[in-house]
Amino acid sequence: MSVATDRRLAGTALRFLIAGGLNTLVTGALLSVLATLIHPFLAYTIVFAAGIVLSTYLAGAFVFRVKMSRKHVIAYVLLYVAVYLVGLGAVALAVRMGLDEAYTGLVVLVTAPLTFLGGRLLLHPPADETPAAPATPPADGTTAPPGSESRTR
Repeated sequence: MSVATDRRLAGTALRFLIAGGLNTLVTGALLSVLATLIHPFLAYTIVFAAGIVLSTYLAGAFVFRVKMSRKHVIAYVLLYVAVYLVGLGAVALAVRMGLDEAYTGLVVLVTAPLTFLGGRLLLHPPADETPAAPATPPADGTTAPPGSESRTR
C-alpha cells in the first residue's frame, strides 16, 4: 500500500471510531431515558434500531464519505445485524469457556473490526490496482489528450 492509501485508511478508521463513540453515547443516553419510561426490553429494541439508523447514516456521510444508495443502506443494515449475531455468538462462546460475564464487553474487539471491514468492503470495494500512466508529457513534444492525465491515488 502507498503512503496516501495508508493515510486514507487511517483517516477512515479514525472517523469510524468517532462515529462509533458518538453512536454509543447517543444510544446509551436514549436507552437510559427510555428505560425509565417504558419496559427496558422495548426500550433496548427501539434504541438498537435507532443505533442502526444512526450508524448507517454516519457510515455513509462521515466515515466512508459516500452517498449510499438504497441497495447500500439495505446491505449495511444486514451487515450490522449479521455482526450483531456474530457478537451474540462470541459472547455465548466466551461465557461457555468460563469468561466472567463482566468481561463480555470485550466482544467489541470482534464486532468493531467486522463492522469496519464489512463497511469498507461494501462502500469502497477494492479498486483496480492497475498503475496509473506516468504524468510526463509525450517524448514527441505533443500534448496528451484532455482527461488522460494520471490521477494520484
